Amino acid sequence: MKTAVFYENIRDGADALGLDLEEVTAELMDAGMEMLYLSPDSWKRDSAVLKPLLERLSLPVEGLHVHLNFPEDPDSAEYRDAVDLAVSLKANNLLIVPGMFRTGSTKDALESMVRGMRRAVSYGREKGMPVVMEDFDGLLAPFNSIAGLAYFLDRVEGLGCAFDTGNFVMFHEDELAAFGLFADRIMTVHLKDRTLVPMHPGDTPIRSADGRECFTCAVGYGNIRIARILADLEERGYAGNVIAELYGVDPCHILEEIRRSLSWIRSALSGRS
Repeated sequence: MKTAVFYENIRDGADALGLDLEEVTAELMDAGMEMLYLSPDSWKRDSAVLKPLLERLSLPVEGLHVHLNFPEDPDSAEYRDAVDLAVSLKANNLLIVPGMFRTGSTKDALESMVRGMRRAVSYGREKGMPVVMEDFDGLLAPFNSIAGLAYFLDRVEGLGCAFDTGNFVMFHEDELAAFGLFADRIMTVHLKDRTLVPMHPGDTPIRSADGRECFTCAVGYGNIRIARILADLEERGYAGNVIAELYGVDPCHILEEIRRSLSWIRSALSGRS
Protein backbone atom coordinates (compact mmCIF):
# COMPACT_ATOMS: atom_id res chain seq x y z
CA MET A 1 0.00 0.00 0.00
CA LYS A 2 1.67 3.20 -1.21
CA THR A 3 0.83 6.78 -0.29
CA ALA A 4 0.03 9.43 -2.88
CA VAL A 5 -0.80 13.14 -2.62
CA PHE A 6 -2.98 15.35 -4.81
CA TYR A 7 -0.75 17.34 -7.16
CA GLU A 8 -3.20 20.25 -7.03
CA ASN A 9 -2.77 20.48 -3.25
CA ILE A 10 1.01 20.58 -3.62
CA ARG A 11 0.90 23.16 -6.40
CA ASP A 12 -1.48 25.43 -4.44
CA GLY A 13 0.79 25.29 -1.42
CA ALA A 14 3.95 25.97 -3.41
CA ASP A 15 2.30 28.86 -5.25
CA ALA A 16 0.97 30.40 -2.03
CA LEU A 17 4.41 30.41 -0.43
CA GLY A 18 6.41 31.18 -3.57
CA LEU A 19 8.34 27.91 -3.39
CA ASP A 20 9.88 25.85 -6.18
CA LEU A 21 7.47 23.05 -7.13
CA GLU A 22 10.12 20.42 -7.77
CA GLU A 23 11.95 21.17 -4.53
CA VAL A 24 8.69 20.93 -2.59
CA THR A 25 7.76 17.66 -4.31
CA ALA A 26 11.18 16.15 -3.58
CA GLU A 27 10.88 17.18 0.07
CA LEU A 28 7.46 15.55 0.32
CA MET A 29 8.90 12.36 -1.17
CA ASP A 30 11.47 12.37 1.62
CA ALA A 31 8.55 12.76 4.03
CA GLY A 32 6.79 9.66 2.70
CA MET A 33 4.97 10.53 -0.53
CA GLU A 34 5.46 7.68 -3.02
CA MET A 35 3.09 8.59 -5.85
CA LEU A 36 1.29 11.60 -7.34
CA TYR A 37 -2.43 11.98 -8.04
CA LEU A 38 -3.59 14.58 -10.57
CA SER A 39 -6.21 15.69 -13.08
CA PRO A 40 -6.10 15.90 -16.88
CA ASP A 41 -6.68 19.65 -16.53
CA SER A 42 -3.53 19.96 -14.44
CA TRP A 43 -1.60 17.89 -16.98
CA LYS A 44 -2.75 20.17 -19.82
CA ARG A 45 -1.85 23.26 -17.82
CA ASP A 46 1.45 22.10 -16.34
CA SER A 47 2.71 19.25 -18.52
CA ALA A 48 5.83 21.22 -19.48
CA VAL A 49 6.74 21.23 -15.78
CA LEU A 50 5.15 17.95 -14.70
CA LYS A 51 6.66 15.66 -17.31
CA PRO A 52 10.31 16.42 -16.48
CA LEU A 53 9.48 16.56 -12.76
CA LEU A 54 8.03 13.04 -12.81
CA GLU A 55 10.99 11.76 -14.79
CA ARG A 56 13.72 13.40 -12.69
CA LEU A 57 12.16 12.32 -9.42
CA SER A 58 11.10 8.87 -10.72
CA LEU A 59 7.68 9.65 -9.27
CA PRO A 60 4.84 7.40 -10.52
CA VAL A 61 1.24 8.53 -11.03
CA GLU A 62 -1.26 6.78 -8.79
CA GLY A 63 -4.31 7.86 -10.77
CA LEU A 64 -6.20 10.64 -12.49
CA HIS A 65 -9.40 12.42 -11.46
CA VAL A 66 -11.66 14.21 -13.93
CA HIS A 67 -15.00 16.04 -13.91
CA LEU A 68 -17.30 15.38 -16.88
CA ASN A 69 -20.78 16.65 -17.72
CA PHE A 70 -22.85 13.70 -18.85
CA PRO A 71 -26.23 15.26 -17.83
CA GLU A 72 -25.88 18.15 -20.27
CA ASP A 73 -23.72 16.34 -22.82
CA PRO A 74 -24.87 12.70 -22.69
CA ASP A 75 -23.04 11.73 -25.87
CA SER A 76 -19.73 13.25 -24.83
CA ALA A 77 -16.69 11.11 -25.59
CA GLU A 78 -14.38 13.26 -23.47
CA TYR A 79 -13.84 10.27 -21.20
CA ARG A 80 -11.75 8.72 -23.98
CA ASP A 81 -9.12 11.44 -23.70
CA ALA A 82 -8.98 10.95 -19.92
CA VAL A 83 -8.62 7.17 -20.25
CA ASP A 84 -5.94 7.55 -22.92
CA LEU A 85 -3.98 9.99 -20.76
CA ALA A 86 -4.25 7.69 -17.74
CA VAL A 87 -2.88 4.85 -19.86
CA SER A 88 -0.01 6.98 -21.18
CA LEU A 89 0.94 8.01 -17.63
CA LYS A 90 0.73 4.37 -16.44
CA ALA A 91 -1.83 5.32 -13.81
CA ASN A 92 -3.58 2.66 -11.77
CA ASN A 93 -7.08 4.05 -12.22
CA LEU A 94 -9.20 6.91 -13.54
CA LEU A 95 -11.76 8.55 -11.26
CA ILE A 96 -14.69 10.14 -13.09
CA VAL A 97 -17.11 12.60 -11.49
CA PRO A 98 -19.89 12.26 -14.11
CA GLY A 99 -21.70 15.55 -13.52
CA MET A 100 -23.89 17.52 -11.15
CA PHE A 101 -27.59 18.14 -10.93
CA ARG A 102 -28.85 21.56 -11.98
CA THR A 103 -32.08 23.30 -11.04
CA GLY A 104 -34.88 21.18 -12.42
CA SER A 105 -32.72 18.10 -12.96
CA THR A 106 -34.73 14.95 -13.45
CA LYS A 107 -34.35 11.20 -13.57
CA ASP A 108 -33.16 11.65 -17.16
CA ALA A 109 -30.08 13.55 -15.96
CA LEU A 110 -29.24 10.74 -13.56
CA GLU A 111 -29.63 8.11 -16.23
CA SER A 112 -27.44 10.14 -18.60
CA MET A 113 -24.70 9.88 -15.99
CA VAL A 114 -25.21 6.13 -15.70
CA ARG A 115 -25.06 5.67 -19.48
CA GLY A 116 -21.96 7.83 -19.71
CA MET A 117 -20.23 5.84 -16.99
CA ARG A 118 -21.08 2.59 -18.75
CA ARG A 119 -19.39 3.84 -21.90
CA ALA A 120 -16.38 5.08 -19.93
CA VAL A 121 -15.97 1.79 -18.06
CA SER A 122 -16.28 -0.16 -21.31
CA TYR A 123 -13.62 1.97 -23.00
CA GLY A 124 -11.43 1.75 -19.92
CA ARG A 125 -11.72 -2.03 -19.96
CA GLU A 126 -10.73 -2.03 -23.63
CA LYS A 127 -7.62 -0.01 -22.81
CA GLY A 128 -6.82 -1.83 -19.58
CA MET A 129 -7.63 1.17 -17.37
CA PRO A 130 -9.97 0.67 -14.37
CA VAL A 131 -12.60 3.42 -14.03
CA VAL A 132 -13.83 4.35 -10.55
CA MET A 133 -16.30 6.68 -8.82
CA GLU A 134 -16.29 8.25 -5.38
CA ASP A 135 -18.76 9.59 -2.84
CA PHE A 136 -18.29 13.20 -4.00
CA ASP A 137 -18.81 15.88 -1.33
CA GLY A 138 -21.19 18.20 -3.18
CA LEU A 139 -24.87 18.80 -2.55
CA LEU A 140 -25.56 18.77 -6.31
CA ALA A 141 -23.87 15.38 -6.78
CA PRO A 142 -26.40 12.52 -6.78
CA PHE A 143 -23.59 10.21 -5.62
CA ASN A 144 -22.78 12.11 -2.40
CA SER A 145 -24.15 9.45 -0.06
CA ILE A 146 -24.04 5.72 0.53
CA ALA A 147 -27.24 5.18 -1.48
CA GLY A 148 -26.15 7.55 -4.22
CA LEU A 149 -22.79 5.87 -4.79
CA ALA A 150 -24.39 2.42 -4.57
CA TYR A 151 -26.86 3.45 -7.29
CA PHE A 152 -24.00 3.77 -9.78
CA LEU A 153 -21.98 0.80 -8.56
CA ASP A 154 -25.07 -1.40 -8.85
CA ARG A 155 -25.90 -0.26 -12.38
CA VAL A 156 -22.51 0.07 -14.05
CA GLU A 157 -20.85 -3.30 -14.49
CA GLY A 158 -17.11 -3.18 -13.83
CA LEU A 159 -17.18 0.25 -12.16
CA GLY A 160 -14.80 0.40 -9.19
CA CYS A 161 -15.07 2.40 -5.98
CA ALA A 162 -12.74 5.22 -5.02
CA PHE A 163 -13.52 5.31 -1.32
CA ASP A 164 -13.24 8.78 0.20
CA THR A 165 -13.15 8.54 3.98
CA GLY A 166 -14.31 12.12 4.60
CA ASN A 167 -17.15 12.63 2.17
CA PHE A 168 -19.94 10.74 3.91
CA VAL A 169 -20.27 13.79 6.18
CA MET A 170 -22.64 15.23 3.57
CA PHE A 171 -25.44 13.29 5.26
CA HIS A 172 -23.53 12.44 8.45
CA GLU A 173 -23.36 8.78 7.49
CA ASP A 174 -21.08 6.29 9.21
CA GLU A 175 -17.86 5.92 7.21
CA LEU A 176 -17.22 2.47 8.68
CA ALA A 177 -20.66 1.25 7.62
CA ALA A 178 -20.00 2.65 4.14
CA PHE A 179 -16.64 0.92 4.03
CA GLY A 180 -18.24 -2.40 4.85
CA LEU A 181 -20.70 -2.01 1.99
CA PHE A 182 -18.15 -0.99 -0.65
CA ALA A 183 -15.00 -2.81 0.52
CA ASP A 184 -15.09 -5.52 -2.17
CA ARG A 185 -15.10 -2.91 -4.97
CA ILE A 186 -12.56 -0.43 -3.59
CA MET A 187 -9.68 0.20 -5.99
CA THR A 188 -8.24 3.36 -4.47
CA VAL A 189 -8.75 5.27 -1.22
CA HIS A 190 -8.81 9.01 -0.61
CA LEU A 191 -7.77 9.75 2.96
CA LYS A 192 -9.64 12.87 4.02
CA ASP A 193 -10.13 13.86 7.63
CA ARG A 194 -12.63 16.36 9.04
CA THR A 195 -12.98 18.66 12.04
CA LEU A 196 -15.84 20.84 13.25
CA VAL A 197 -13.64 23.92 13.58
CA PRO A 198 -11.01 25.31 11.19
CA MET A 199 -7.36 24.68 11.92
CA HIS A 200 -6.34 27.87 10.07
CA PRO A 201 -8.13 31.19 9.45
CA GLY A 202 -8.19 30.62 5.68
CA ASP A 203 -9.65 27.11 5.76
CA THR A 204 -12.75 26.68 3.57
CA PRO A 205 -15.75 24.87 5.09
CA ILE A 206 -17.82 22.18 3.46
CA ARG A 207 -21.56 22.44 4.13
CA SER A 208 -23.56 19.26 4.73
CA ALA A 209 -27.15 18.68 3.68
CA ASP A 210 -28.51 19.98 6.99
CA GLY A 211 -26.40 23.16 6.84
CA ARG A 212 -23.77 22.14 9.35
CA GLU A 213 -20.18 22.95 8.42
CA CYS A 214 -16.97 20.99 8.79
CA PHE A 215 -13.40 21.50 7.69
CA THR A 216 -10.59 19.43 6.18
CA CYS A 217 -7.56 18.81 8.37
CA ALA A 218 -4.40 16.73 8.32
CA VAL A 219 -5.07 12.99 7.98
CA GLY A 220 -5.31 11.40 11.42
CA TYR A 221 -6.08 14.63 13.28
CA GLY A 222 -9.84 14.84 12.84
CA ASN A 223 -13.04 12.95 13.56
CA ILE A 224 -12.97 10.36 10.77
CA ARG A 225 -11.98 6.85 11.88
CA ILE A 226 -9.17 6.49 9.37
CA ALA A 227 -6.94 4.28 11.50
CA ARG A 228 -9.73 1.69 11.63
CA ILE A 229 -10.22 1.89 7.87
CA LEU A 230 -6.50 1.39 7.22
CA ALA A 231 -6.49 -1.62 9.53
CA ASP A 232 -9.51 -3.10 7.76
CA LEU A 233 -7.88 -2.55 4.37
CA GLU A 234 -4.77 -4.42 5.44
CA GLU A 235 -6.79 -7.24 6.98
CA ARG A 236 -8.62 -7.64 3.66
CA GLY A 237 -5.36 -7.77 1.71
CA TYR A 238 -6.10 -4.52 -0.12
CA ALA A 239 -3.79 -4.26 -3.14
CA GLY A 240 -4.36 -0.58 -3.94
CA ASN A 241 -2.98 2.68 -2.60
CA VAL A 242 -4.09 5.57 -0.41
CA ILE A 243 -4.13 9.27 -1.32
CA ALA A 244 -3.87 12.12 1.16
CA GLU A 245 -6.40 14.80 0.20
CA LEU A 246 -6.29 18.29 1.68
CA TYR A 247 -8.73 20.33 -0.41
CA GLY A 248 -10.18 23.14 1.70
CA VAL A 249 -7.07 23.75 3.80
CA ASP A 250 -5.67 27.29 3.68
CA PRO A 251 -3.12 27.23 0.82
CA CYS A 252 -0.57 28.99 3.04
CA HIS A 253 -0.74 26.02 5.44
CA ILE A 254 -1.53 23.13 3.13
CA LEU A 255 2.08 21.93 2.75
CA GLU A 256 2.55 21.62 6.51
CA GLU A 257 -0.72 19.68 6.72
CA ILE A 258 0.42 17.38 3.90
CA ARG A 259 3.62 16.72 5.85
CA ARG A 260 1.65 15.97 9.02
CA SER A 261 -0.62 13.66 7.02
CA LEU A 262 2.30 11.75 5.53
CA SER A 263 3.93 11.35 8.93
CA TRP A 264 0.71 10.05 10.46
CA ILE A 265 0.01 7.65 7.59
CA ARG A 266 3.53 6.28 7.67
CA SER A 267 3.30 5.75 11.41
CA ALA A 268 -0.14 4.13 11.14
CA LEU A 269 0.96 1.70 8.44
CA SER A 270 4.36 0.85 9.93
CA GLY A 271 2.72 0.18 13.28
CA ARG A 272 0.92 -2.79 11.73
CA SER A 273 3.69 -4.09 9.48
